[in-house]
Amino acid sequence: MIILVHSAQTENSIRSSMGLPDYSYYFVLKKFRDVLRQFATVVEIRNPQRDADILYKSCRARKEPCLFLSFTPPFKTVIGLECPTLSVFAWEYWTIPTDVWGDDPRNDWRHVFRQHGRAITHSSFAVNAVRKEMGDDFPIWSIPAPVWDSYVKFYKKGKTPDPAEGFDLTVGGTFVDFNGCEVPLLPRDCQEEYAQQRTFPKKGQPEGNILRLSGIVYTAVFNPDDGRKNFIDIIKGYIWAFRELQDVTLILKVVHHDFEETRRVLTYEISQLTPFKCRVVILHGYLNDDAYTALVRATTYVVNAAYGEGQCLPLMEFMSAGKPAIAPGHTAMEDYIREDNAFVVQSNLEKTLWPDDPSGALRTMRYRINWESLYHAYLKSYQTAKNAPALYARMADCAVESLRKYCSKAVVTERLKMVFVHCGVPAEDLASPVPQQDDPALFIPLLKIRFFDFFLKKQIFIRKKMAAVSQKVLYYSRIGYGRLKKSVTFLPVI
Repeated sequence: MIILVHSAQTENSIRSSMGLPDYSYYFVLKKFRDVLRQFATVVEIRNPQRDADILYKSCRARKEPCLFLSFTPPFKTVIGLECPTLSVFAWEYWTIPTDVWGDDPRNDWRHVFRQHGRAITHSSFAVNAVRKEMGDDFPIWSIPAPVWDSYVKFYKKGKTPDPAEGFDLTVGGTFVDFNGCEVPLLPRDCQEEYAQQRTFPKKGQPEGNILRLSGIVYTAVFNPDDGRKNFIDIIKGYIWAFRELQDVTLILKVVHHDFEETRRVLTYEISQLTPFKCRVVILHGYLNDDAYTALVRATTYVVNAAYGEGQCLPLMEFMSAGKPAIAPGHTAMEDYIREDNAFVVQSNLEKTLWPDDPSGALRTMRYRINWESLYHAYLKSYQTAKNAPALYARMADCAVESLRKYCSKAVVTERLKMVFVHCGVPAEDLASPVPQQDDPALFIPLLKIRFFDFFLKKQIFIRKKMAAVSQKVLYYSRIGYGRLKKSVTFLPVI
């Protein structure tokens, strides 16, 4: 079997695209890829409108099953292909978009689902949202990204937080260290300079600074441009709870391409809460696997206060490594957040709009966080880590077990088999692992795709050169015409 996969970002573009719309779909594809390779040869395509059917027709000619999994939101997924297509998407609102805007029928998600006939999402919450519009018999599966196996190896059963133990985190990017702030009031025009004094590395210094962490460490991973993440409540709840304590740290691991903008926004929120003695660290930049692993190990609790989640990879990863959470139990998180593995934050429904809907009409709902509940969750979690090591150990055990049942490779593998059988793949083809090697039957169609890509790049290059030459010709013609006009006054202005 051949499985075609696609996301808007690639390994080459993801670093410069962190925090941009739909950037996280690349990471979801990356998590799925290893499991998909158990069943099939996986081919990543860049131009699905063109490439999917080229490869599908080649497979059909030799009677080999071929499916296309597009790791994109439904309204950005190609329709009208001959190749059987499934959108693999995340969703965190009560209802799916059912209006058309921008002259694109795909903005009505029902149109896409009718074209494809099936879909994959990451939570039972999203399944229910789709079936409200498509009917209870619509074939859609909840299959989360398989992260558990990669992170459970960092879990040490029975290990409890030791406030005296320190961790050295080598930061390849930039970080801002607010190790307490005694200034009663930090005026807006002083905030940038104050943050610069606490930014590392300094200008001219090489990257790779050591960030020393100790005490109780809370970590939140989010994109500050994504209002759904509700990072303001995370910051305010933490500082209000621990303003008189020095043995706690909040790591704000921000996923965004613009450091200056990130620092400005977060510094403003932090400065509104001065003075305080607790520590807040803004950690910016891409973390490689080793650095991210070190961050997970140094963390005592992972924190989430979102209005809604499609699945929340960071929360799943930290909990798979045995880190209890502070988080609400709504949307996708209702599949794995519970009282035995987290300090559950209360929330209530409120009206909101669909993302990307230009009308701004309030046609769906999200969950508003109860700030007092978040505040008390911080206090309870601190007391547990400091004074109840047995309870903390039980919560860590429960976090690992809950995530095993939710997003382990074994669970994901069985659910994918259900999808493939539904799509007509013989069950016997799924019984044994597929050796990973280049499929010689794909040589010609892949060569054809590379041929198209080569000429497309050449065409784009030539167009840019021609545009640049045209600009220069126009520029110099205007200079010459201007000189002529000085001597012939009746010429019109161009």
